[in-house]
Amino acid sequence: MKRTIFLLLLAGTGCGTQTAPPPAGPLAVGSQARCIDLQHVIGRRVQAPASVLFDMSGGMTYRNDLVGGCPGAARATGSEIIQTESQSTQLCADDNVRIYDPVEAQAAGPGSFARCRLGVFTAVPR
Repeated sequence: MKRTIFLLLLAGTGCGTQTAPPPAGPLAVGSQARCIDLQHVIGRRVQAPASVLFDMSGGMTYRNDLVGGCPGAARATGSEIIQTESQSTQLCADDNVRIYDPVEAQAAGPGSFARCRLGVFTAVPR
């Protein structure tokens, strides 16, 4: 009898087999966002011929398909620099990026490479 009462009290206190609801996680794969927070970007890489992947702290990766393509992305070899151009701490659709080879940039300067326009950000598996 004491054991039954103890178990009932234990269940009533929130201990035992009850579980808390799962915490809110990152967006589901395939979800889209217009902007991402630049402070949470931990990596960026080109996915030729016309996309940039942004790795975020917390495990999320966003793919951005560049509007109208991008010559720098089409020539990507894995050693390029991805320079973002934004007016705030967020990177949004319609902001610009420049993608260029660092060796070529020493001769011509980063400003000589085409600006490429960002589209929406799509959550993808890392």
